[in-house]
Amino acid sequence: MLGVRLDSELEERLAAVARTQGRSKSDIAREAVRRYVDLYDEAYRREARRQSVRASRREVAADYAFWETIEREDAAWK
Repeated sequence: MLGVRLDSELEERLAAVARTQGRSKSDIAREAVRRYVDLYDEAYRREARRQSVRASRREVAADYAFWETIEREDAAWK
């Protein structure tokens, strides 16, 4: 269950759309939230896939060089 506060103008517009479509305000709000979540969830998944593919293409040698540099710097501090 979710309660949402809308400003009066938006609530009036929502009510008008609901009347026009013969649906409840809750039905329209539920559909709008579902579409929003689907859109942003899919965008998140696409970005995660993109980064995963990018990381898999990176050369392993670069990773080793990075960690070797860190180890040398760490040893210098001791």
